[in-house]
Amino acid sequence: MSESQTNFQTLSVSKADLETAAKHGAMAPADVDSLWNELTAQARARGSVVDKGGFDLAQLAWYAGGVLVMIAMAWFMERANNFFGAGGVFGLSLAYAAAFAMLGSRLRFQLGQKTAGGVLFLLSVLMTPVALLSGLEMLQFTDRLSSSQVALLAELATLGAGLLVLNRVKVSLLAAPVFGSMWLLSMTIADLVASPYFGPLFGFASPAYLKVSMVIGLAILALSVYVDTRVGRQEDYSWWGYLFGTAAFWLPLTFLDSGGEAGKFFYFALNVLFMLLSVALARRVFLLVGAIGSIYYVVHLLMTYFTNSLAFPLALMAFAGAIFYLGLLYRRHKLVLEARLLALVPTALRSRLPRG
Repeated sequence: MSESQTNFQTLSVSKADLETAAKHGAMAPADVDSLWNELTAQARARGSVVDKGGFDLAQLAWYAGGVLVMIAMAWFMERANNFFGAGGVFGLSLAYAAAFAMLGSRLRFQLGQKTAGGVLFLLSVLMTPVALLSGLEMLQFTDRLSSSQVALLAELATLGAGLLVLNRVKVSLLAAPVFGSMWLLSMTIADLVASPYFGPLFGFASPAYLKVSMVIGLAILALSVYVDTRVGRQEDYSWWGYLFGTAAFWLPLTFLDSGGEAGKFFYFALNVLFMLLSVALARRVFLLVGAIGSIYYVVHLLMTYFTNSLAFPLALMAFAGAIFYLGLLYRRHKLVLEARLLALVPTALRSRLPRG
């Protein structure tokens, strides 16, 4: 037996892997629980059950600590600018970036604490726009540049730093500044290109802003699917792309004036499509926004046709009960329903879908 064949005798399989296999027709959905229980029993008998864990108290503490550090840094940098000027902030931001990177490197590579090290590397990357902006102010370049040009430089620098660190550290959390910078960078470029002809695009009150953001959101989602398919989810870089791409597309879609009832129904149909995409791509963010948008549309219908009627609260309660009951049905028949939905996708396309 070859070495490659031997390696495949000791694969690590989770219950999610079995559910995904059932979705793609490799086994019957009804057999997932029984097979998982049998595999778990055998693993316990061998003493080889390992709890890999997920989002736990330690990760919550690291993320919360990172957020508190960012708040403290923002407060401190504002005060430091008053006392030491832009040059002082520039030096401090570089020093903090180096300190975060060194401590993150020790945690990540020497102590094996991937998430904690990733949080510190993220803080190091987030020092990039602070250093750039204070450096530009120190050199008195901000007076020569427009606000959009300054934002463009900051976003480019953050994107570059994020890609550089991500290539070295390979922690999914570091994909957040990369995809976030892509979104902001694209919006800034769109504003710089279009504003001489159409005026400023920025602001949710501007239909042009909303439409540009939707196009960029679709581009980020397409890139996320590509990354998801090529890289996989062992280190889930694409999660952040789906998050920012969905936000860039769905939020403007919701704020955009959809016109009459036909436009609102089209909005509802897109949200239903999002829920179907959540099954095809195994991404819950699509299910979340699709459900919110669909509920929003149905509540709109109820308020339109029952708002002045005593039947309105009854209709609203009936709708709530229907949602609750559908949730129970979905949970009970989740694997079967998702397998049937995936069966509707052409085989050639289904084989290219990212695996959950």
